[in-house]
Amino acid sequence: MVTEKEQSLQESKEECIKLKVDLLEQSKQGKRAERQRNEALYNAEELSKAFQQYKDRVAGKLEKVQAEEEILEKNLINCEKENKRLQEKCGLYKSELEILREKLRQLKEENNDGKEKLRIMAVKNSEVMAQLTESRQSILKLESELEDKDEMLREKCSVMNENRELKVRVTTQRERLDLCQQEIESSRVELRSLEKIISQLPLKREIFGFKSSLSKQQMSSLSNKEDSYIGCCEANKLMISELRIKLAIKEAEIQKLHANLTANQLSQSFIAGNNSQERSKLSSLETEPVKLDGHQVAENIKDQNQHTMNKQYERERQRLAIGIEELRAKLIQIEAENSDLKVNMAHRTSQFQLIQEELLEKASNSSKLEIEMTKKCSQLLTLEKQLEEKIVAYSSIAAKNAELEQELMEKNEKIRSLETNINTEHEKICLAFEKAKKIHLEQHKEMEKQIERLETQLEKKDQQFKEQEKTMSILQQDIICKQHHLESLDRLLTESKGEMEKENIKKDEALKALQNQVSEETIKVRQLDSALEICKEELALHLNQLEGNKEKFEKQLKKKSEEVYCLQKELKMKNHNLQANSEQNVILQHTLQQQQQMLQQETIRNAELEDIQTKLEKQVSKLEQELQKQKESSAEKLRKMEEKCESAAHEADLKRQKVIELSSTSRQVKLEMDQYKEELSKMEKEIMHLKRDGESKTMHLSQLDMILDQTKTDLEKKTNAVKELEKLQHHTETELTETLQKREVLENELQNAHGELKSTLRQLQELRDVLQKAQLSLEEKYTTIKDLTAALRECKMEIEDKKQELLEMNQALKERNWELKQRAAQVTHLDMTIREHRGEMEQKIIKLEGTLDKSELELKECNKQIESLNDKLQNAKEQLREKEFIILQNEQEISQLKKEAERTQQRMKEMEIVMKEQEQYIAAQYKETIDLGQELRLTREQMQNSHTELLEAHRQQVQAEREVERLSSELEEIKQLSQEKEAHGNHLAEELGASQVREAHLEARMQAEIKKLSAEVESLKEAYHMEMISHQENHAKWKISADSQKTSVQQLNEQLEKAKVELEEAQDTVSNLHQQVQDRNEVIEAANEAFLTKGENV
Repeated sequence: MVTEKEQSLQESKEECIKLKVDLLEQSKQGKRAERQRNEALYNAEELSKAFQQYKDRVAGKLEKVQAEEEILEKNLINCEKENKRLQEKCGLYKSELEILREKLRQLKEENNDGKEKLRIMAVKNSEVMAQLTESRQSILKLESELEDKDEMLREKCSVMNENRELKVRVTTQRERLDLCQQEIESSRVELRSLEKIISQLPLKREIFGFKSSLSKQQMSSLSNKEDSYIGCCEANKLMISELRIKLAIKEAEIQKLHANLTANQLSQSFIAGNNSQERSKLSSLETEPVKLDGHQVAENIKDQNQHTMNKQYERERQRLAIGIEELRAKLIQIEAENSDLKVNMAHRTSQFQLIQEELLEKASNSSKLEIEMTKKCSQLLTLEKQLEEKIVAYSSIAAKNAELEQELMEKNEKIRSLETNINTEHEKICLAFEKAKKIHLEQHKEMEKQIERLETQLEKKDQQFKEQEKTMSILQQDIICKQHHLESLDRLLTESKGEMEKENIKKDEALKALQNQVSEETIKVRQLDSALEICKEELALHLNQLEGNKEKFEKQLKKKSEEVYCLQKELKMKNHNLQANSEQNVILQHTLQQQQQMLQQETIRNAELEDIQTKLEKQVSKLEQELQKQKESSAEKLRKMEEKCESAAHEADLKRQKVIELSSTSRQVKLEMDQYKEELSKMEKEIMHLKRDGESKTMHLSQLDMILDQTKTDLEKKTNAVKELEKLQHHTETELTETLQKREVLENELQNAHGELKSTLRQLQELRDVLQKAQLSLEEKYTTIKDLTAALRECKMEIEDKKQELLEMNQALKERNWELKQRAAQVTHLDMTIREHRGEMEQKIIKLEGTLDKSELELKECNKQIESLNDKLQNAKEQLREKEFIILQNEQEISQLKKEAERTQQRMKEMEIVMKEQEQYIAAQYKETIDLGQELRLTREQMQNSHTELLEAHRQQVQAEREVERLSSELEEIKQLSQEKEAHGNHLAEELGASQVREAHLEARMQAEIKKLSAEVESLKEAYHMEMISHQENHAKWKISADSQKTSVQQLNEQLEKAKVELEEAQDTVSNLHQQVQDRNEVIEAANEAFLTKGENV
């Protein structure tokens, strides 16, 4: 027995040694566990410090947010006040606009009434002008008759003077007859000599000198009579010139001329009788010098007849004077009425212009105020939304903090009760985390798939942008083609100018040829000057008169040519302005089409964004469902964990009781061994959990497993070793202390895990809030998209209307081109007629050369006419030079206008580039259009306003084009009239040449033709005066239309500048929103990373 006990003691010693070795190893493992626990405590302290810092930061942010809220509240109050003020201003402006619209309607009605009155007055004016032209023609006829009768009167006056002189001479002759009869015989020798002298005198003097009874005194008296007659003719001609000057200056002398008409008519018969009586007297004096007493009685009777004729002449003169005064009074009344109407029209047009300017200014101010209102309203809405979001976020954060503090207190109490069963639950938590990781990986894969889909959509949109760029390049090519077309038109203009210059050169050559012919004719005429000096003296007065008339005619022609040049200048300017306006219209139409295309593309993009948003909403709903499921599962797991912790606490109490019973009795060793086995199983589980930390610990765990197996077998064999068991009890107590420490560490880790779960819950709530906000913004965008679709429909309708207007304009242009072709055909026909006239003139010149050889008198007149033609040629050359100068000025103006057009094209190109950049920027940031819906509304409203203003400008341009067409038609009619008048003038010049050739034979016909020409010149003056008045009115209208176009262009420029400023503001807001989104994304990414790191740590 002793040996057995010794053996058992030795065995027990050996076992004790082994147990000591095992205990040493376990103590080492316990130290390692303590180190790990210390490290975990240190990490927990650091986490608590970080949590306190986070609390401090959150508190600071809350204070900042409260300060910002106060500032925002103040800003909101100020904005509301400003909004009220602006609304009041808008109401005032709207009332003013209504008043102004009513005024405009009244003014339009008055304008229409005034236009109708003007039309009636124009008809009346035309009738009055027709009457005036008829009266003037009758006056001109009367003046021509007066001139004829003046000449007859002057001749009669000269005859009367001669009669008086003859009476005086008859008395002297009676006294000398007696002496002459006595001296007849003595004077026969002298008569022979006198007959020789008389034979040398001209034919006119042979009547008085063929008889031998006349003496030297009679011959001297006849010569004196002839001299006096010539002097009287010259004096009468000078008086005619003076009277013509007085007719132009004073209209009172016209009455005298009308009175002279009747006197001339009455005195013609008397002059004829006087001439016959004088001839009979002369014959009686030659044959019967004694019968002079009977003639004196006849002369007394004739004096009485003259007295009665003079009385009749005065009566008729008075009657004509009364009629002329009545006509003058009517003319004065009509001119006064015309002047009053013109003044009223000018006053009304000025008032209408002022009212239009005031309306435009008020409309611009109202539009500015509306834009400011919309901006401030949008800012207020954004600020209110931001405030609400921040208030909700901070209130939720405060509530969450309070809840978290309460939960921390509750969970600290629960963790103390859950110290025993943490090991078992830890594995379940690990499995749950692994499942969560799997779910997170699946979600990550789904998100990657969504990202890939978005990338494909982005690629599609990039392709769309490339297609848009291609369309823009095509449009640019179209613009370049149009510029080439304009350059070709400029070339055609230069070619036409060259052709005009060539025609002018041809005309100059023809004029030079005529000058050469004239010089040759002048040489011939100079050879005949020596033979025609006497005829020059007689025809000098008539030619002077003709030259005066010609000079007047030439002056009138010069004035008309200058006016025609002015009209041509204005035509060119108006045509150029029309071209510029048409180009601007084309550019504006292009821009409108581009904007419409952009709007269509934006609608397509909005539709795509809506589809994407629906998909994202579905995905978000799925994620929310999954999150809810995860929350429910996590809540159930937490409940299970709490129940297991409570059961573990129960079991721990039971185990403590069992340990106490083992110390008292040895019978309960088996039970304690069972507990030890359970504890060993727990340790094995802990060892299995520690295996995951590293490969270095696996070897130690395997050794411990072997040792534990051996100890199990030893403990089953050696149940009687109570001492050793007591030692083992101490050892187990130490192990229990270590396990308690481990439990504390695990409780801290659980607390951290709970905090992380709460943070994730907060993040999920924040994500829900963000999703709700996104849904609200999506709903707002849906409303905006509907509004935009309605606006697009309206724009489409307006575009169709514009297309119809463009078609009408194209038809009008085609009709104009057809009219221009007809006019070109007329011009060619006129060129052919001019050439035919030239041929006829050349034939007439040949005939005139034949007639020059026949008559020397006609050659002298032709010389004088040639000198006058030389003066005309010089004047024509000067006019041609002026025309060339005017053409150069017009070319300079055209070049300036072209430069201005190029500048405008460059500005439009810059605007298009800016629009392209903005479109690209918007395409790059199309994801942020959700937050920019309100700003898009504002911009689209502004676009609609600008579109309406463009329509108004287009309407004004159409009206201006119509007025320009009317002016061009009137100018073309004026041109045709001027051309007809020039042709008529050329025809008259030809008739003048023919009449001047024939003037030597028929001087009376020559005077009649000259009078006709003077009448036509005066009629041309009147027509020219009327044309000048109409042209001035048209010019004033054109100036008004040009001013209105300038104002409209200035308004468009101001609107474009406003649009630029608003686009810059929108870009700034977009950039700010983009930064905010980036900050939010960074916060979300940081939260996700923290969540992942915490999951990995757990």
